[in-house]
Amino acid sequence: MDGQDEENDVLLLERTASSFFRYKEFALEEFWRPRILRWESLSEHQKQMIPWYNSYLEDVHDAIETNSIFYMNLLERSVKLWGLNSDPNLWAQPSGTDMRKTISMLNQIAREWSTHCEEERDQFLLLLTEFLEEKFPSDRNTIKILIPGAGLGRLAVEMVRLGFNTEANEVSYHMLMNSQFIMDGGLQKEQIALFPFVHSFSHHINRAEQLRQVNIPDMNIVEEVGGNGLLSMVAGSFPDLYGPNVNIKQSESYSNSAYIREVRAANRGSKHVVITNFFIDTCSNILDYLETITHVLKVDGYWINFGPFMYHFEQDHQTEMTADFDAYTGELSNILDTPLRGIELSHEDILEVATTHFPFKLLKQQTNISSSYGTNKLDISMLGYQCSFWVLQKT
Repeated sequence: MDGQDEENDVLLLERTASSFFRYKEFALEEFWRPRILRWESLSEHQKQMIPWYNSYLEDVHDAIETNSIFYMNLLERSVKLWGLNSDPNLWAQPSGTDMRKTISMLNQIAREWSTHCEEERDQFLLLLTEFLEEKFPSDRNTIKILIPGAGLGRLAVEMVRLGFNTEANEVSYHMLMNSQFIMDGGLQKEQIALFPFVHSFSHHINRAEQLRQVNIPDMNIVEEVGGNGLLSMVAGSFPDLYGPNVNIKQSESYSNSAYIREVRAANRGSKHVVITNFFIDTCSNILDYLETITHVLKVDGYWINFGPFMYHFEQDHQTEMTADFDAYTGELSNILDTPLRGIELSHEDILEVATTHFPFKLLKQQTNISSSYGTNKLDISMLGYQCSFWVLQKT
């Protein structure tokens, strides 16, 4: 990592930490204050129709306060661990996107670490476990699994509980800081109370569902996986760390320093299994992911996928710099200002490319699996995803 990359990395880390620090201020201003002002603007006649509303808004305020305490505890432990300045007022200011991630992160925590979303998680976990137990009945500690886009680490923990040597990869500091606190903070089972659904005011049968308390984590993580040496977390972009040194253009997610080229070379053919869970639609160019999965898998290794095709950059009007580079010298050529959106492949497209242009054969697939993602299971909007499951083997 060169000096400019280090500077950008510190900036991203500070913005993330600052978004946690400013959660309470942002959430009250965004979700609570407009409603209290609206309530106060009602005529006395209308206030008498919903006399409980002011008390309800007090509950919303208290729920936001509770969420804020979680983030303050996270920061108290994380400042030293992540090498942050001890004065939050000196951190870089968070963007609007950073703040929205901090809000959605509470749903992600519920998704991965609460009993509330156990049924949601099991939709993939049961399919995955059935396949892995069949293929690897013994000596699982020698089987190396990679989970890119590992989020808060729950799936990685489940793989370690099955006995597999598991490497979780994640690029988001919002995910990394939360997962480090939840997984390594010595938390007891259901020690922390959160209100992840408090920010949504629509699609509720009753107010209690919006104010539903969720306790995390739903297991003592240290007791489950601590000390066995089977779990590791690697921070960085999936293609950047695990991809080949050819066929992928330099971009914001794929660099070409001498050091990173050595890392990628060392990762060639290093994993027996790659698991992508709600991940493959997070890329700007999904072919980069296919190149990377092919590169990092051993021959006869398996790519197991579950998730929808809700491409994150489909509506993004931003651009990034892309360029060809010499794999030995790093010299750039064909530098372009490239749209982030544009390569959104369907289920059938991906399987066709994987089995025609990459060395994969299809072992099994299943489509149209309905799933939600970190949502209140009593939400009446019926919002959700149609997911695909497949297993491909590298030949």
